[in-house]
Amino acid sequence: MKKGEVKDFINLGIVVNNQGKALMIRRREEEAGKDGSVLRWAFPGGKQFLEETREQCVEREVLFETGYKVKSTRQISLRMHPQFKVLVVYHLCKLLSQRPTAKPKEPHEVSQIKWVEPKEIKSLITTDLDQAVARELKIN
Repeated sequence: MKKGEVKDFINLGIVVNNQGKALMIRRREEEAGKDGSVLRWAFPGGKQFLEETREQCVEREVLFETGYKVKSTRQISLRMHPQFKVLVVYHLCKLLSQRPTAKPKEPHEVSQIKWVEPKEIKSLITTDLDQAVARELKIN
């Protein structure tokens, strides 16, 4: 954990491009949930610093992990993840540029960045998918 981070509190960005594809990252280090599930693919995001808002956090983390600049437009959901001891806030984010505007600053955390059709998300995410996020992406 970095200095100033809020432990066990993360903000994730739900980013959709003009083609209707969602931005996903493959984590370099997989994480096991309490039920044995494995977190490999996820929406970009991360831990919030004490001095920043939720929106600032998700915008910074999406940029650092993927190179894409986004603007948080609204909160979709907030929940305690059922498989990991962490509070997760999901943000709908507007993509500000169709191409990355910067080189990712956290290559040590992300092994792959991928735009996927929303219907593919259920096969990539092997942990519990938030139902409000699934409704937002129309993949229920």
